[in-house]
Amino acid sequence: MNNLFSEIFGCYYRVVQEIVNNAPLSEIEIQKIIRENGFAESCFYILPMLQELPFIEKKGDKYYSLLENKIKLPLTNIEKSWLKAISLDERFSLLSKEFDGSLLDGISPLYDQKFFKYYDRYSDGDNFSDISYIRYFHKINKAMDNRNVIKVIYRSPKNDKITIGHYIPLKFEFSSKDNKFRFYSARIRNGCVDDYVCLNMCRILDVRASNENFEGVLDLEKYIEKFEMEEPVIVEVYDKRNAIERFMVEFSSYKKYSEFDRLTNTCKTKIFYRKTEELEILIKLLSFGPVLRVLGPDRFLRLFLYRVQKQEELLEGILN
Repeated sequence: MNNLFSEIFGCYYRVVQEIVNNAPLSEIEIQKIIRENGFAESCFYILPMLQELPFIEKKGDKYYSLLENKIKLPLTNIEKSWLKAISLDERFSLLSKEFDGSLLDGISPLYDQKFFKYYDRYSDGDNFSDISYIRYFHKINKAMDNRNVIKVIYRSPKNDKITIGHYIPLKFEFSSKDNKFRFYSARIRNGCVDDYVCLNMCRILDVRASNENFEGVLDLEKYIEKFEMEEPVIVEVYDKRNAIERFMVEFSSYKKYSEFDRLTNTCKTKIFYRKTEELEILIKLLSFGPVLRVLGPDRFLRLFLYRVQKQEELLEGILN
């Protein structure tokens, strides 16, 4: 299992695994599995091969598995090494409640967290290792999966006022710039949606069961659209120093439309964003330096130029 490219992790092995684990199956059902998981010509090779496998038996018009258990592929050493690396991330405990770290004892991580250097990030990020924070995160995540109403005791950013509300959590969001989690939710009052709100995880004081019920339809996307800017930011990225690929990775979480001009080797992109994300967008665009040019809209362009001028003045002050 030390071989990263072991054939048992190949396409045909995975197809047979799906067939065995879902048996009994008819030939038509098997063909569907092969088409979905294999190649165009896979049916010509795999179907005749099934007759020769010692752990599959055809009875009538169906294929049956002779195995007592389902097939489970073991992890390769490099997969274990990758799991070890991400398990050392401080946010890992939020998303893996039942992970048994002892299974990776003696495994060297594929990379170390100290290899990552973050710039333009606020220093007052969430305390992801706090026991209460982890407990609240799991409760909210469970309510999100089951569409349950929960009671949240919350410290408002306005004058630190304590509020109590009933919410159906809908979607988590992580801000790399703030290093914070927040979540969108529907606020429920008397069995109806009162409003859609966004709450910061670090301001939650307690999460409890709620006596509120809701049976209606929720529309989070409509709420989010209210906060989207009317005009997208339009940028032009030059195909230098791997800039286009870096740009696409950096803005992978944003809605955008891109066009590549082969004559000029540039990529023109429209980035759609919410008002609350404007500063984060601005900082990310500034980090690309001379390989990126902001084309509009005028309001954002003025903001962009102002930040560039402020950085230039700051640099001159340091040098002088």
